[in-house]
Parts: sequence; C-alpha cells; structure tokens
Amino acid sequence: MTYKALVIGLGQIGMEYDLKHDASYYVLTHARAFQQHPSYELISGCDPDVEKKEIFESEYKCPAYLTVEEALRNHNPDIIAVAAPTKYHHSTIEKIFNNSKPIAILCEKPLSFDLEESKKIIKLCADNNCRLYVNYMRQSDPGIVEIREKLSIGDIQWPVKGVVWYSKGVFHNGSHFFNLLQTLLGEPVNYFVSNEGRLWDDFDPEPDFTVHFEQGTVVFLAAREENFSHYTIELIAENGRLRYEMGGKKIHWEKAVSDSIYDGYSVLDTEIEDIISGMDRYQYNVVQEIFNDLNGKVASVCTGDDALKTIQFLLKVVNKS
Repeated sequence: MTYKALVIGLGQIGMEYDLKHDASYYVLTHARAFQQHPSYELISGCDPDVEKKEIFESEYKCPAYLTVEEALRNHNPDIIAVAAPTKYHHSTIEKIFNNSKPIAILCEKPLSFDLEESKKIIKLCADNNCRLYVNYMRQSDPGIVEIREKLSIGDIQWPVKGVVWYSKGVFHNGSHFFNLLQTLLGEPVNYFVSNEGRLWDDFDPEPDFTVHFEQGTVVFLAAREENFSHYTIELIAENGRLRYEMGGKKIHWEKAVSDSIYDGYSVLDTEIEDIISGMDRYQYNVVQEIFNDLNGKVASVCTGDDALKTIQFLLKVVNKS
C-alpha cells in the first residue's frame, strides 16, 4: 500500500534542512522522507509563506497551499506531518479534522508547551480514529535500536549512571534526550533541579537537573547554543561506557577489560566498538517505522502517549512541581 502524504509547515524540519544536500545521503525533512520512501507519495505541502510555497513546488513538483483548509479541499492525504510552530499544533490539528480524515498524524515535538493542550491533541486524534506519532526521531534510529537490544540481553549491564549535555532549551532540544532515555532506562522515578538556568530565546528554560530512572541516574546539563551546538550522552554501565556524540551521529561502546599491567584492575578497552547510526537519514527512518506500525509490524517510533509522558515530566522539572 502507498500512503498519500501532506506536509504542513515548510520551514527547517518540514523542507529546508536538506534542500542544499545530496538527496542520496541526507534525508532530514518530512518532505524528502515522504518523497523518497517507496511506500509514501508526497502529494502536497502547506505554508503561509509564499516564498516557501514556491520553493516546495519547484523542488518537489507538486502543489503547495497557503492555508490548511485550501490544501485539504484539494487533497485527501492518508498521513499528515505537522511541522508548524509548536504554539500552532493544537489549532492546526483541529483544522485537519475539520476538513479531512487522515489515518495518521506525525507531529513535531513537543506536542505542546501546555499539558492540557497536549492531552487535547491526543484526544482529538483518538476521537477521529487517527494514530498520532511525535517526531522524536532518535527512537527510530538503527543505532538506538541496537543499543536497546544490547541493554535487553545484558551486553550493556544495568544500572547505569550518565551525563547529558543539551543546548537550545529543555523543550526544544533537551526533550529529545529525555525522551530517548525514557526509552532506554525506563520511566523517571524522581528528580532534582540543581540550577534553574536561563531562558533560551527568552522562552525555553535551560535547567541543570538530575533524573533517577528505573534503570539508572542521569544528570542533564545545559550548554550554550550561541557558542556551539552540543548534544551528547555518556552512560557508565557496570561493564563499560557508551558514548553518544554529536547528537547521535557517532555512537561508541567501550567494554571493561582486565588491566594488562595492574592485576585486579579493570579499564576500558582500547578497541572501541562503533555502533552504526542513521542520523544522516533520520527522517526516512521515522517514516519507515511508522509504515511498520501501520502495518502491524514491530516498530520503534514515538507515539502521542510516549510524548505526553515526556512533556508532563519536563513541565514538572521546570515548574518544580
């Protein structure tokens, strides 16, 4: 089956990130993922910016519209990517269901900056028998799937301690890594805020905080995006160290081995195992996993309920509730 796809919001993640990059190597946007994947047909785009509309039409050879209503008067998509700004997610999804009946929505993260609005989005989709996915794309990365397998079979042993560096706000980017660690380490048990930090772009908080998950404890530290982007995870397990570098482009596992010089000591092996990441094609990975889920196969993709848990916890951290 081929699913007809519409992209609402033709900004960075909607269309722009990979416009200037080789399509055979990079799939970083909703538009390119739906265009390239053989099980989807990109039928339309939508954005209130006339220039973006024209760029989309030139690049993807299909029509784009300035309003959601106009797009849905002319097309009947099966799946819709909502890449509008976060504050418009709820109203956009309301417009979608007022004008169409898609079987799936892929919404950008976070669902909302407001917990009740997030719940309303989930209810809207449930009431309309529409599956809701949220674009925490690292859950769908082959490298993360391998790490999850290593954890499940004991190649990486519980419990772990770790450090996360994030920048550009706890909701905008920090939520990616919290959501990922929920997947790897289980649900958060409790937390402690050590530094409230500042507001990124006068809006998104950047606290330093510690989270006790079911299978480990991780410290989240905010770096400064204006200096350089910095997204890393280091997890120390009982039998080695996992390094998740450059936002996931490089993943390394170093197992613990006996020290060749000092009897009775263990050190990290100098032979590092590289875990292959798919972050250069992360959006393709997401639509593949959505296809798997829609067709009753095992899938690694963030659902609306998963994303609700993420925003619910981070709002507690920020509001200290």
